[in-house]
Amino acid sequence: MDTQIVNEQMLEDINNILNSGDVPNLYKTEDFEPLFKVGKLLCMEKGLQVTKMNMFQAYLGQVRRNMHLIVAMSPLGEVFRARLRQFPSLVNCCTIDWFSEWPEEALLGVGRGQIVSEDLELADSLDGCVAMFKNIH
Repeated sequence: MDTQIVNEQMLEDINNILNSGDVPNLYKTEDFEPLFKVGKLLCMEKGLQVTKMNMFQAYLGQVRRNMHLIVAMSPLGEVFRARLRQFPSLVNCCTIDWFSEWPEEALLGVGRGQIVSEDLELADSLDGCVAMFKNIH
């Protein structure tokens, strides 16, 4: 299957999850029983009428509150702009963090701090490991 098609399908699913907490046609009939158990408890806690729609909406509310996604994309070029237009929840339902290059001194400092705080007992290898962390990040 074409990678571009797979990426578009994945982004469509992410867009749906961000927007509604659900992916259409994801669940089989037998999948609803445990979801309704959770939804029934949530409806009872909130004093809502226990209907299939309310139970499912209560379940989706839990999903949305507990959903945390990290999606990394390059902001360069027309492809990024096209994806944002095609999948508006990537903008409307997200916090966008723009990361720029870190100075070498900061990368070394963070790497050294993380390694030292974990007390990995690297002794003579410490500088080499810190340099490796800098290069990886």
